Amino acid sequence: MSDSTYFAQRASEARDAAIKAKGMASFRAHMGMAQEYERRARGFEARHAEKVVLD
Repeated sequence: MSDSTYFAQRASEARDAAIKAKGMASFRAHMGMAQEYERRARGFEARHAEKVVLD
């Protein structure tokens, strides 16, 4: 499995987890992960964790 395939799969899983989230903070966290995985699937470098904002 290529890196881009792996990250695309993880993005899909994170979006599914966001949809099932019980609260807004969890939703945002999972969507943030999905966006980061999508960036990586497109070949971009990872962003730093300090950019993640949780309520």
